[in-house]
Amino acid sequence: MPFLAIVYRKDVFQRGCEGMENYGVLSLLPVAVVIVLVFLTKRTTVSLLAGTLVGAVMLYGVHFAKPWLEVVYGVMGSELWIWLVLVCGFFGSLVALFEASGGIYGFTDIAAKICKGEKRTLLAGWLLGIVTFVDDWLSILSVGTAMRRATDRFHIPREMLAFLSNATASSICVIVPTSTWGVFMISQLVATGVCPSEAGMAPFVATLPFLFYPFAALLCGLLYGVGVLPKFGPMRNAYTLAQQREVPAEQTEESSGKKPKARNFLLPVILVTGITIATGEILYGTLASLVFCALLYLPQRLMSPGKYLDTILTGFKDMIGVLFIVTSAFILRDINSLLGMPEFVIGVAKTAMGPQVLPVAAFLIVTLLAVAAGNFWGVCALSFPVIIPIAQALDTNVLLTAGAIISATAAGSHLCFFGAEATLACSSTGIENVRYAQTSVPMLVIPVGISILLYLAAGFFIG
Repeated sequence: MPFLAIVYRKDVFQRGCEGMENYGVLSLLPVAVVIVLVFLTKRTTVSLLAGTLVGAVMLYGVHFAKPWLEVVYGVMGSELWIWLVLVCGFFGSLVALFEASGGIYGFTDIAAKICKGEKRTLLAGWLLGIVTFVDDWLSILSVGTAMRRATDRFHIPREMLAFLSNATASSICVIVPTSTWGVFMISQLVATGVCPSEAGMAPFVATLPFLFYPFAALLCGLLYGVGVLPKFGPMRNAYTLAQQREVPAEQTEESSGKKPKARNFLLPVILVTGITIATGEILYGTLASLVFCALLYLPQRLMSPGKYLDTILTGFKDMIGVLFIVTSAFILRDINSLLGMPEFVIGVAKTAMGPQVLPVAAFLIVTLLAVAAGNFWGVCALSFPVIIPIAQALDTNVLLTAGAIISATAAGSHLCFFGAEATLACSSTGIENVRYAQTSVPMLVIPVGISILLYLAAGFFIG
């Protein structure tokens, strides 16, 4: 996610409580419509757009068309949306280049020597997600793209790979201060006065013991992968179906007839990681990696200059479906804000907040808002200046409360099946968003439940 989101469009959220009617519990209706329609129609984008139209009708009545289009224009004209299009599209280009060059297949050959069964394969995917800690999108796409063929070989369902890649990505990113998530969270601590700007990473490091959900999600992902925790519910059914599927024939040579080389995948990924760490902007790393791929592939005669450009365009076009879902989620976010949904949820919760229950309440509220909005850094930027002053007024441990907000942001990115992270996980593994909702969300109940219990206990013993 971009550092640009630090200056997230808070005006959209503020308009929900400035000059707009408070719709109360009815403000939750558009989200409810989306969830119901997704499971009825199995079409995520259509369901999201239907939810936005329901909200627009609530806001503007029969004259909803023009105001609804203004919201659409506002989303598609924002710097953040343009950034998302470029990063998402160019990530698709990179994945297409990795496949066309044979780099993915070279990496798969190496993985095949290590991955001798389901447990080792999922452990390798988990470790790859940890290594690509710099950004959650990079982590998700690397794991999904690199491990897809290995999981197919051992009849591991793609749904499990999507779960593992997403559960690992933002969890590790939110723990590491030098990741894009870490930098953003540090900015929130500074913006709300939890720490001065000159304090650097120290206050964020101090919140690490209170990031219960990311650590629980990482641990559960590992335990699910190695078989300590059993797969259950729809995920177990996905395993049954995967056992019945025929394993696709493996590609062992590139179209040029040359043996695939893992370096054609690993070197560009390392470059993206290094430049993102150095600049704090993953778009720079992605663009540099595209140029590097040309310098790496063309001298090897893996593709002609024309095919290289065609592959970039093909990969970009392959991400259009992802962009439709992300854009629709952004429109729903703005409609929810105009209905006053975030303010309603926080307002209801304020009346029940005591100093001991504030951390667990903050975790639950921010998670709910993140899932409903389909946007995670934006909800985090909204929640910090609202909840942190409450913690200070109630004399609740501020670092514990901040840890709850940060944890909830990561939990939202895992639970929201139409959010950007889940959508990328689905795209890179080749499954539908509704399948992610059916199989992954139930398995996330365990780390969420552990976090709720820990924040409740910490509120009484630490807060």
